Order: sequence, then structure tokens, then C-alpha cells
Amino acid sequence: MMLCHSLLVPFFAALVPVSAHFELNYPTVRGFNEDNLGTGPCGGFDTPSSQRTSVSTTSLALSLRMGHDENAVQVLMGMGDNPGNNFNITLVSTFRQEGLGEFCLPEIPLPSNLGIMDGMNATLQVVTNGDPAGGLYNCADITFTTGTVNPPSQCTNGTGVKASPFPSQAAARNANESTPQGQAQSGSTGETGSSSQSGSATGSSTAATSTPTGKAAAASVGWGLLGAVFLGAAAIL
Repeated sequence: MMLCHSLLVPFFAALVPVSAHFELNYPTVRGFNEDNLGTGPCGGFDTPSSQRTSVSTTSLALSLRMGHDENAVQVLMGMGDNPGNNFNITLVSTFRQEGLGEFCLPEIPLPSNLGIMDGMNATLQVVTNGDPAGGLYNCADITFTTGTVNPPSQCTNGTGVKASPFPSQAAARNANESTPQGQAQSGSTGETGSSSQSGSATGSSTAATSTPTGKAAAASVGWGLLGAVFLGAAAIL
């Protein structure tokens, strides 16, 4: 018996998972509403979570689920119980990510000159380019500890998932002002801002942003180290 086309279309459509723009799986996201992901900072969630994830004082893992097959990605951090929109530390400068599904950076080093101590609080903000313009934002509230840290239950890279550095000028551009290819978005000035905080794990200072219009500067992890981290994660697949 042949099935009519009108029945086949919804059947196969049901087999395709519905993906969000991107999800922050680890550390635990502050809150998630796909309709508000374009609202910075933190996708519209202004209040820090009472359930903070404990991370090491020297490094942290980041696990995302990507719903677009190419993205510009940037990882920011703001120190304190509630940094508001002051995400003035760039942990990972803007880079290119390709591929749908799970994306993991298992060990992002934290710059030693930040003076991070046991019990301090902070908030991470992951920024990607918007769809089609602007930015998308997810945040996670964390507490630093010198004690034992439970690693994420899943931190792997999906089949075909890749990451690569942008050239220096594109890497210094904020993800919410960048295309997935590292170019300035239409209508964006492409300015990278000026540095207000020095210091770095291995790289040079780059500009960062917490909102579509706000700018800050920060210490950043050099791609040489980040690339080794990503390749190490890919090797365990």
C-alpha cells in the first residue's frame, strides 16, 4: 500500500529534532527562553541564579548545543555576585564554530592575574552572532572553589563539529557584531573597542561586549592554547 505525500511529509518532519539557536548545557544555564535569546545580557534573565555551578579557580569546562551549522562564538565573564552587564573579561576571543549539535571546550584556562580565590562568584556569558543579525546570549552563574569539582556529565563534540580561529582583527570583533565568517555584520562599525584591563593566559588583550551596544575589554585566552583544548576534546570522541 502506498502512503500519500500528505502523510509522509509530517511523518518525516517528526523525525527531525527541533533545535534552539544555541543552548548552554554546562555550567548550568541561568535561565533559557529561546524567544528572548537576542536580549542581552543573558538572554533577558537579569537575576543571578541561586543554584551556582562550582568550578575550579584555574580552569572551567564549557558545553554547548548548537542549533545553527555555523557560528561566531565568544566567551565572556563578569566577576562578583551580580555583574549586571559588566562582562569585562574575555575568556575566549571570537572564533568560528561549524556543525550542529554538541560542542565542548573541556578546559578553558582562567588568567592567573585575575586573583580568583576560593568562594568568589562570577557569571559566564556565551555570545554568538544573531539570526540573522545582532547577538544571542546565554549566561551561567558560577562559584570558584579549590576543592573537588564535578566535571560535566557530557562534554563531547558532535560528528562534523569544528572550531577554528579568526584572523586577529576578526577575533577582536564582538560576536554580536560578527558574521560566522568573521566579517562585520551589515550596519556594524566593526570596531573592537579599547582595552581597559590587561593580562592574559597566553594571548593579547581583546575587546568584549556584554550587550548589543555595550563594550568592555579583557584578558583573553590565546587560540594556540584554545585550539589544543578543542583538539583534545575531539580526540576522545
